Amino acid sequence: MGLTTEAAHDLPRAVDPLNAEWVTVVLLAMLLLLALINVNSPRKWRLLGQSMFRMRLGKQALREEMDLQDRAFLGLLLVGTTVLALFGWQFMTVSGASSVFPVLAMVVIGVVLGNYVLLRIVGALMRSTQGADEYLYTGFLIFILAGVVLLPVVVFVAYRSAWRPGALMVGWSLVVVLLLYRWIRGAWIGVGEGIPLRYIILYFCAAELMPILLGIQHWRNTPSLLSHI
Repeated sequence: MGLTTEAAHDLPRAVDPLNAEWVTVVLLAMLLLLALINVNSPRKWRLLGQSMFRMRLGKQALREEMDLQDRAFLGLLLVGTTVLALFGWQFMTVSGASSVFPVLAMVVIGVVLGNYVLLRIVGALMRSTQGADEYLYTGFLIFILAGVVLLPVVVFVAYRSAWRPGALMVGWSLVVVLLLYRWIRGAWIGVGEGIPLRYIILYFCAAELMPILLGIQHWRNTPSLLSHI
């Protein structure tokens, strides 16, 4: 016997954590921050855009653009790390891995800070602070660019459940392309600074590739928690 309309309305609906109210608040905050940066520092977009696709940056460009006290630069870096963390949380939630967004956001921020400290140490050991600073700035740019290009993907994953598999695939494709671009540009910088290629490969494998492989191993065999939604 079928349910009446009133009875159907009384049934509890499946809760979709990916479009919870706090997700909307985070996305609106990121959009507002991007709008404020665009209004207050429109020149920053042009400078960053030029730096994104240069294989090498001069000392003057680094001095002018890599200013960790620049509020616009820090704001863009915040957008990048937040959107990356949100995309990672979405993917882990869909795949069934246990994750909490604030914890994941702190992990992403920790990765950025850890990369900063590590590259400072490597630059000092290799006596190539110019190359280390350049690669460090390149990494910051990749975080910013990833946040901007993943923002629409995160929105689709949150509010278009039917598009989630395709959106997640597109998002990871973008992440892989940006990561490969980061490594190619890093190798170019290292070779240009006279660092042996074997040291460059060793750094990539130990400091960047190994954590990624460990992260993949963590979630790959976990069943989905959202299969009922």
